[in-house]
Amino acid sequence: MIIENIIQEINIILKDVLSYYDQEVIATPYDISEPPVREFGDYSTNIAFVLSKLLKKSPMQIANEITQEILPSTQSWGTKKYLQSSSTQPPGFINFFLKKDIIMKEFMKKVNAIEEIIKYESNDEPDTIIIEHTSVNPNKALHVGHVRNAIIGDCLFRIFKKVGKNVKVLNYVDDSGLQVADIIVGLKYAGIPMPDSNQSGSSDLTKFDQYCGNEVYVKINEMYSSKPDLLERRKDILKDLEDPESEVSKYTHDIVMKVLAGQLQTSWNLKCRYDLINFESQIVQSNLWRSTFETLKEKGIIFYEESGANKGCWVYKSSSIGDKVLVRSDSTITYFAKDIPYAIWKLGYLNNPFDFRFYSSQWDTTNLYATVLKDKKTRQGFNISNQSDSQLIDFNRIKKVITIIDSRQERLQALLSEILMRIGIPIDKYEYLGYEPVILSKGSLDMLGIQQEKPNSAHMSGRKGIFIEADRALSILEQESLDETVKRNPEITQAEAKHIASAIAVSAIRYFFIKFDLGKMITFDINDSLSLDGDTAPYIQYAYARGKKVEEKVSKSNIASQDMEPDIEYRFEFTSIEIELIWHICKYTIILGQATDKSNPKLIAKYLFQLATLFNNFYDKSPILSEKNQNVARSRVILLRAALLVMKECMYLIGISAIPKM
Repeated sequence: MIIENIIQEINIILKDVLSYYDQEVIATPYDISEPPVREFGDYSTNIAFVLSKLLKKSPMQIANEITQEILPSTQSWGTKKYLQSSSTQPPGFINFFLKKDIIMKEFMKKVNAIEEIIKYESNDEPDTIIIEHTSVNPNKALHVGHVRNAIIGDCLFRIFKKVGKNVKVLNYVDDSGLQVADIIVGLKYAGIPMPDSNQSGSSDLTKFDQYCGNEVYVKINEMYSSKPDLLERRKDILKDLEDPESEVSKYTHDIVMKVLAGQLQTSWNLKCRYDLINFESQIVQSNLWRSTFETLKEKGIIFYEESGANKGCWVYKSSSIGDKVLVRSDSTITYFAKDIPYAIWKLGYLNNPFDFRFYSSQWDTTNLYATVLKDKKTRQGFNISNQSDSQLIDFNRIKKVITIIDSRQERLQALLSEILMRIGIPIDKYEYLGYEPVILSKGSLDMLGIQQEKPNSAHMSGRKGIFIEADRALSILEQESLDETVKRNPEITQAEAKHIASAIAVSAIRYFFIKFDLGKMITFDINDSLSLDGDTAPYIQYAYARGKKVEEKVSKSNIASQDMEPDIEYRFEFTSIEIELIWHICKYTIILGQATDKSNPKLIAKYLFQLATLFNNFYDKSPILSEKNQNVARSRVILLRAALLVMKECMYLIGISAIPKM
């Protein structure tokens, strides 16, 4: 809380400045941040620019008035604890310099009660936050593009949970759409065989989700051009899927659940977890769609087209985005239409028609539940357990719903937001978190044996079979990690080596997909993610392992058993490298708050990489075991433990395993 206290002190002083100018309430909030150049100060504010518009003076003139005349006369400046001095910087920034010795002493006092440095204090109520992520069509295995979605969502779950939110994670299964219909056409009508229990068809695949994606989905899309009658079959299937009692619907449920089981296993291998599985078919089969459809008609939000290209369809018309069909002329419901009641249900504005029944235990021992319709007695596609949790989601306390979908869905999400607003739902409760797709590097294409017109990279395509499955990527990473682990640690057992290799592989792929801005398209290359140098998970894990090795040696020495001398002047004991590390450690809770407010786990990844880098500098330049001055050695032990604690906290938040040996 040291940084928070410093910012609070600056805010108190700046409020006195606003009072001086009779501007207690201002429309544009001022900013307090670290200046880009350290020589300018430790903190900076743009308050002079905000006041410039109100006072009709130049920002530089106001900044000089504040630092030279106003601050010296205020009571808050006279009683300041952390601030040493202030200065101005053109064209009007006010910079603050801190009392480093006071901060160092306070830090050392806090880390003696070491949990204090990771304690996050929030005044917010523990409202419910719904996060929907992964939500891959149940016709294939997860590929590395889907992994980006799942990892973003899982990191957000961990971050919101850390700050005390009641977070519920949903995985939406589109079990009534075109891509599922393609699989059913292939298996039921096109002669593509179902794999038996020992073989997955014509390939060496071992998982049903892989077989459906690599064999059935690719082949049926090739067959459509030569057998157009199969496309008619697909239309019939889409219609049949709206009837839960139809033979096609029951058959589809069985196929979907087999694919879903494989997808979930992949997610669990990557240390992702969920609270609830939803099924698109149930949105249609329940009253959710019917009641939403009536509301949309009554409010004049959608229109029935009497003529034109959309004749016979129900359409939503957006003046800024364009038209979108919700109900086709054959009365089937579009993919987008089903999203509307689902979003309204997630936000708590529709009566819940579902029971939440136990589905499976997960890798972290938490329970995963699935929705079943309250008024349906059929098994609805999976074995219904007697165990249920009616309180799984408190629909009366939902503060925000975050939906994670790639940026190619931006238009549909914008249309959905428009519709929610026209219905009367506060739009700030619904957040669409879009990210750019993942493309494959040349090295990855070569590994797959894929030839492309543009050989440097390629967009993934399930229909064309151009993708790297998450299972395969993880397997390759694990094998490379295992080879390197055994090479570096020939004395360890095979079981221990495999455990370390798995932890490195999962951490590498999770960090790779979280360290980029959401708006940046990623070129995925397996080898890049495993490097021990640069911005990678193994680099961070190696820094942590180095620190744990020193900590273990310290515990066996006499350094840790002796107390620090009282009232030691810490400003004479810490080097510039140590001060920089301490300062960065103090920022942890601030960064955690920013990542929460902005729904951006990349901020944690960036902070963690910087922490690992600063720690490596400390490790190289600040010896502990060989240090002659015992007070210096003990202060470094305290700093070592504080750095390792914060590093471990951040590693957990983005899913990097904190392993003591590499």
